[in-house]
Amino acid sequence: MYVGRRGKIRGIMESSLTVNTRLGFLAALVLVAPGLVHGQPPGFVEEPSRAYGDEALPLETEAYQHLFDYDFEAAEEIFERLDDQFPDFAAGPYGRAAVIWTKVGQRVGAMRGSSHRGDRFWEQSGIARVTDEEQQFFEDQLEEARRRCERVRQRDPGDLLNLYYLGAVESMKAAWDGTVQRAYFSAARAMRRAASLHREVLEADPEFADAYHAPGAQDYAIATLPRALRMLAFLFGMRGEKERGLDWVARTAREGQRSRWGALWALALFMQREDRLEDALTAVSTLREQFPKNPDFALEEIGIRLYRGETAEAREALLVFIERRDAGFGSYELTTRGIPELRLGESWLFEESWEEAEAAFSLGLQSSPPPDVRLMLHFRRGNARDGRGQRQPALFDYNRVRQLGGDKVLERWAKDLRKTPWPEGAPEGSRPHPGG
Repeated sequence: MYVGRRGKIRGIMESSLTVNTRLGFLAALVLVAPGLVHGQPPGFVEEPSRAYGDEALPLETEAYQHLFDYDFEAAEEIFERLDDQFPDFAAGPYGRAAVIWTKVGQRVGAMRGSSHRGDRFWEQSGIARVTDEEQQFFEDQLEEARRRCERVRQRDPGDLLNLYYLGAVESMKAAWDGTVQRAYFSAARAMRRAASLHREVLEADPEFADAYHAPGAQDYAIATLPRALRMLAFLFGMRGEKERGLDWVARTAREGQRSRWGALWALALFMQREDRLEDALTAVSTLREQFPKNPDFALEEIGIRLYRGETAEAREALLVFIERRDAGFGSYELTTRGIPELRLGESWLFEESWEEAEAAFSLGLQSSPPPDVRLMLHFRRGNARDGRGQRQPALFDYNRVRQLGGDKVLERWAKDLRKTPWPEGAPEGSRPHPGG
């Protein structure tokens, strides 16, 4: 019986940590891509990583600008140079691992913030599209970054920049395990290690603004667990405080020197979960302006406007987006197929312009979209067909959602709409935000 009880507790904790990871991995995104580096925190004792950090600053700045713009080849080339010039510093291999993670994360939809507004991303059962070569390269580079950090830590345990990077390595592992491998328990443990390491940094230097992000996101994640799981987490020494967590992530977004832009992106996702849409829009608009070649930031801004009910503004931005994509602007060739047409159709759908909406969704389905987008296009086309009074074609689309599977939220919504047509039977969460 004792063994059975321990197994049950472990199962509950695994469920708890899974939810924690679903939110907490967003903090890892901050640390995976530290963003533009503006300088080192004040008050450091001159030590090896401090010197490396100062000298490596221009290369890091340039590399992460390329990375956030999805110019992966340019980012990789600069990280190689960084590695050659600073062979004992973790930033080189860490950055090369970040390139692989960002490539894969973008492919699997982890960078599409709207899917994290609820739990749809985590309900999807698709397998991440990662090659054996990418997996091995990521693991090798992350392990090399860890080895370098551990060597410096043995030599100088008080080197805070090195300790920060060691925590960043754990955050990146959490991001990979959670979004690519869907190994949530492993990812949650890595996030706990990351938060613990960064709390050590803050204990030594409360002004190290970058180190607030991981523990802040963990605080937020634990505090927003269901009450029963939150109490269980408390028994295992895991405590959270939502407002403090949000404040800490926001501090990194305001003052961070290595994690500012990633923290701002995570904050935008948290603000959407909190229905603080004006704050989310401000954060994403800033990212879109800083990284104009990145298609996901532009689409995220459009998605928030749609969710706020700003259909005309969103449609105007979408038409510009599609024009740029078709002209080969920036990194827009990496745009997930079908997403622009999905959003364009939604801008018509929410205005009850059924024919225009149906045409846009059908166009998206013809673009060979990935499975998760295909499901959403079928669901939305069913909504438009219901609006037109074409019940049988609508039921065809809802049945396709259920037949294709892989998204439990959409499957539930499609099941509901088989009983009552759109828009009367629109499930909660499937229409614009009421306060938009």
